[in-house]
Amino acid sequence: MTQDNNIAKEKHGMRIALGVPEWKPFRDAMEGKPADATYVLQRHLVKRLKNRGHRLTFVAPKSLDDFVLTADPVQDVPVRRTWTAGSMFNIASKSAWWMQKLAGIPYLNFFFNYRYMDACLKVLPGHDIVYERNGLYNSGLAMASRKLGLPYIVFFEADQIMELDTMGKPVTGLLRWRAKQILRYNLNVADCIVCVSEEGREHLHTEWKVPMQKMVVFPNAVDVEKFKPNPATRAAIRKSLNFETNPIVLFLGNFFHWHDVPTLLSAFSLVLKSYPATRLVLVGDGEHRSEMEKRADDLGLLHAVRFIGIVPHPEVPKYVAAADIAVVPYPSMQQKMWLSPLKLFEYMASGNAVVASAVGQINQVIQDRRNGLLVPPGDSAALADALTTLIENPDLRYALGTRARYDAESKYSWDHYIIRLEHLFKAIIARQPFDFI
Repeated sequence: MTQDNNIAKEKHGMRIALGVPEWKPFRDAMEGKPADATYVLQRHLVKRLKNRGHRLTFVAPKSLDDFVLTADPVQDVPVRRTWTAGSMFNIASKSAWWMQKLAGIPYLNFFFNYRYMDACLKVLPGHDIVYERNGLYNSGLAMASRKLGLPYIVFFEADQIMELDTMGKPVTGLLRWRAKQILRYNLNVADCIVCVSEEGREHLHTEWKVPMQKMVVFPNAVDVEKFKPNPATRAAIRKSLNFETNPIVLFLGNFFHWHDVPTLLSAFSLVLKSYPATRLVLVGDGEHRSEMEKRADDLGLLHAVRFIGIVPHPEVPKYVAAADIAVVPYPSMQQKMWLSPLKLFEYMASGNAVVASAVGQINQVIQDRRNGLLVPPGDSAALADALTTLIENPDLRYALGTRARYDAESKYSWDHYIIRLEHLFKAIIARQPFDFI
């Protein structure tokens, strides 16, 4: 029996408007193409809500002038705008754009968000609730929700302004002012903010003065039917990699700075000194991949490291099933880590022995030596010691993986997530307290 059949459909499904920051990556994820974890999670959310009998409308900007509002996530159905499609609005918009350009002022999305609001106002009436993943410069959906008096919930995964700072791509000047203005507006309009971690909730309270009682924490979820121990798949993938008898250490990720692949490679070079048959498999891609390949080469690791590249998410469970040990490395950072790592829950559901950096939400999910091993962030020696311990002790690997699988099924499955989300939606629609969620 699958997750979707484990819980009965709602007798009276809600009509939900689901807002996404960009249309194309969302559509790619819905079609099973390689996509960022955020859009993978939204694909699962859509599937589960639909299977529960809820009716969804997808709301997204496609370009500066084109907006998609559709009940079919693989169809482009543009919405005809009203007053913002008129000649006067277009003249004002173009005039402002040229004046900004001549003055060296970046495009600040004022007219874009009025267009977005106009499109939303045509489609949102009749919906019960609006649920939007926060976008860096998008406020049109929040504006429309407020104008119509619809319950509006923001899904907050990360402070994108600070995230870009961490990536070395800071938003500066007027664009930074505008991004902060939009985020503050969306947070103020929201009836509730769903954070993926307690650290994210604390960040919004401290930095953005959002009342704690306005926020709830929903850690990411995992498909425990797709991610599970699978001996046949394990054997097939290991054979295809030519690593049939080798201990395999796995990393999933996009090689962002905060994924700390450099520390992992340094730790792996130490592991190879004692266990030269060990192999490291890295699944993912990103702008730093070539840099990491060069680092592996410089460390003399290429014979023992396999860079798989990005794969469609439906293919990811195969690689996770093939691993003996799975890692979630993070560097030591000044700011708190407010993310909820999807890979962590996928590893756990697959029954992997997990080694993770002791940062952020990981400290609440992993109990050291019960369902995984915790190591200090950015510490290659400690990471190497943990990997060595697990290579030497298959019984410990099995025990940690078994408990991790149990926790994934009982706490972090999509069944658990969707039921909580439904309770939240109903409370918000009824204008009732939701601190029990």
